[in-house]
Amino acid sequence: MTMPPQGGWQPDRPGQSTYGRGPSGSQGQPPPGFPGGQWPQPIPPSKGGGSIKWLLVGIAILLVVCISVGVTLLVTRDSDGGGTSSTDAAPSDVASAGDAGPVSIITEEPTCKTLNTINQGLSKIQSQGWGAMRATLGPAATWTPDERIQIQAVADAMRRAADQAVPLAKQTPHRVIREIYEQFIAYGRAYADSVSDYQPSDNGLASVNVNASSALVGVCNTIEYGSAGRSLSVPEESSPKQLSPVGDPGNPSRFIQSASAACTNWISRLDTFNASTSDWQSRDGAVPASEWTPERRAIEENAAPLLVQFADASSDAGRSSGNAVLEDLSVMASVYVKAYVSALSSYTDADSWLVYTGFRIANLISGACVSISE
Repeated sequence: MTMPPQGGWQPDRPGQSTYGRGPSGSQGQPPPGFPGGQWPQPIPPSKGGGSIKWLLVGIAILLVVCISVGVTLLVTRDSDGGGTSSTDAAPSDVASAGDAGPVSIITEEPTCKTLNTINQGLSKIQSQGWGAMRATLGPAATWTPDERIQIQAVADAMRRAADQAVPLAKQTPHRVIREIYEQFIAYGRAYADSVSDYQPSDNGLASVNVNASSALVGVCNTIEYGSAGRSLSVPEESSPKQLSPVGDPGNPSRFIQSASAACTNWISRLDTFNASTSDWQSRDGAVPASEWTPERRAIEENAAPLLVQFADASSDAGRSSGNAVLEDLSVMASVYVKAYVSALSSYTDADSWLVYTGFRIANLISGACVSISE
């Protein structure tokens, strides 16, 4: 079975080397603990013919993941302080318009096959060198001609992929999946628009776009490999405190639009989390629980309460933020991480997609914070 990279919670800030870069958006060596020391290869169709084994070509340039304990994420949204989407589209245009229930693990998602096709096209262009230059890329005025050509190619590809994702945002029956598609669209277009006067903080725009696609790939793989069934072990979340207006997925707004101390705190929590989980981050996720050594079992048992703490803190921060999209994303990250923890006594490699998905969603939030930092 193709596995997601292990770990990958390290900073992706301008001027720093980046841990865990993969085929979508970057090149380089896989992070420690990845089976065989190679990035995932395409997965062939299953023998049953009716399901598609998803190609892990959207692995994100991994960003900051951190725990925000006791912090209210105050973010500015639209000019009226309300939701984050435009309101032009009729709700009948959007299949998820009636989804007002609690966030939960997705067990069926009809857009996965088309998403895979879009993701393949985008990652093919991103993997031609753009990822290798991204972490240390300076302002546009300092770019070489070759860098400008490469970056413009990626920007154009992001814009095309954003346009292609609009029908999927409308088709998904799940509110949170629609919101992830909308942020993929909004931040992809914003990155493309930034190229003419690019500044290093604009790297965060790309990071949201890449992490959004990777989170969607993760959701699809939890469904395909069956680990989404772990949702039965996770207590149901409460209903959302608020819902974002159902707007036009073809013209969404970015869900974080101005800097705040809350964003700074969200990012700075990474150091504490990393210092507490370094052994867990470098584990080999391909080894099932039935084959764990006493040392490996201790690593997982020591990490479990920290993961639950991360999940609870993320959910609480989102619910207290006053931002409906941030609330949905943070709660979704929480439930996927908790599902991973609930699986540990009978862990198999398929369960690694649960924690992968949770952290990709959390990285999406971190990238949005980076994109508005000075």
